[in-house]
Amino acid sequence: MNDFDFEVYAPNFHSFTFKVHTGIDKNLQTISCDRKWILDTYNPIVEQLGDFPRDTIKLREDTPKNTPFSLLDYRKNARLFDSDNGNLESNKPRRKLLVYPQQFDDSYSLSLDLFIPETPETDKINREKIKQFNPNNCFQIDTELGQTFLITAFLEENNSQNYEKIPNYCLHELLSISLEEIETKLYRQGEIFDSNILEYGYPKEDEFHAVVVFFTDKSNSEKLEEVYWELPSLFLYHHKIINAYADSRLDYHKLDNQVAKIENLVSSIKKQDNTKNSQLSELELDNYKDTLKELLNLSLDYSQTLRNLQYYQNTIAINSHNYQIKLNKIQTISNNDLDFFARLIDKEWITLQEQIKADLSYFNQGNIILNRGIETIRGLIEIDQAKSDRLREQKEIERDRNLQINILAIGSSLTVAGIVASSYGLVTAEKPLLPPEFYHPFRSVSPFYKSVFLSIACAIITYILIRIFQKIFRFLKKILNILIRKIQKIS
Repeated sequence: MNDFDFEVYAPNFHSFTFKVHTGIDKNLQTISCDRKWILDTYNPIVEQLGDFPRDTIKLREDTPKNTPFSLLDYRKNARLFDSDNGNLESNKPRRKLLVYPQQFDDSYSLSLDLFIPETPETDKINREKIKQFNPNNCFQIDTELGQTFLITAFLEENNSQNYEKIPNYCLHELLSISLEEIETKLYRQGEIFDSNILEYGYPKEDEFHAVVVFFTDKSNSEKLEEVYWELPSLFLYHHKIINAYADSRLDYHKLDNQVAKIENLVSSIKKQDNTKNSQLSELELDNYKDTLKELLNLSLDYSQTLRNLQYYQNTIAINSHNYQIKLNKIQTISNNDLDFFARLIDKEWITLQEQIKADLSYFNQGNIILNRGIETIRGLIEIDQAKSDRLREQKEIERDRNLQINILAIGSSLTVAGIVASSYGLVTAEKPLLPPEFYHPFRSVSPFYKSVFLSIACAIITYILIRIFQKIFRFLKKILNILIRKIQKIS
């Protein structure tokens, strides 16, 4: 690790940390963060630095109408502090700390610039002393919105061949990140104010963001100083864009998993749909109802996640526009086209929006499949319910008809039996009802029992005849319906 050493002059270590103070988080919960976050972030950093006075900033309590505005309770936007020159045992060079806290519409920004002033022979530090700018990684703040590190310094011309290697080592020593990881995070390099600039952190893949600029001329650094006050908002829009895209990737994978579930459920509908004309069984009906419940639950979650994706697309579009406006202002102040940052608008920010647009187009098709699946199951259940109602009505009609026929048959049988019983007295030996030989086996039977037996037999025969006529009528009606349907098909 010590095979490469170098020296930089008048280094500046800028930290831009952002925090959402009002709004709604990913879980649709209300966000509320007061200004105390600025002090809670700033004071531990000063304590770790060790050579700056503590508890030196106070925050304003009022809220101006226009944003952004400085949060300091002073006339000036920022405060500049000198390190304790009496701390000779620390072996630290004289340093200065610029503190610039701001409040935006929905976010806080804490900008800190720890630097060694340009002084002959005393503003030079080597690689080993770079760690002193971030003791115990105190500048690395865990915040959902993000943080940008900006390193600026002067290099001697004989180090020009190491313009890529030196920034990697600077970030390695400063942020305690391995060289291998730093190298993989290198996103692009170019020029700004006639100086070399390197940017770390791929917008599509990484929320990490660091920029390193090496000057060879003092006039170049002065140009950056002119636009320093606009950098916090520029980097804020940068982080809002990449955070929105990172969140969209989470919802993308969620929607992708939901589409797979939807397709499986819709496939299960096709497998179950093997009863075109027959009545669904209780098990089949329960399966359809369970599938419908799953699809309805998926529909609600799917719609919310799809809405989130649209929200992220709008967020990127809005902040891309804000980024463009801020960059235009910086270009005017510096009288420089700042092509290095302008390319982000044309290359990355548009690409991120187009990617989400393509995702929405794809997942809207999944929403169509989902809705059709729900409509299909509801239709099948409604059809089955209609069949069930029709069969139940037919059964009720048939039951009523059978009841009426049974009443008719029983009533008729009892009537016949009564007629036979009342008329039996008219039967005499001289005028028998049946041939004399029929009575031969029953001569010893009482006439009363003969009357009862004959009445019952006549009632049973009457009931059987009525039921037989009923079946014949049904059969003829069925044949007639079949003939009518055939005639209708032919016509």
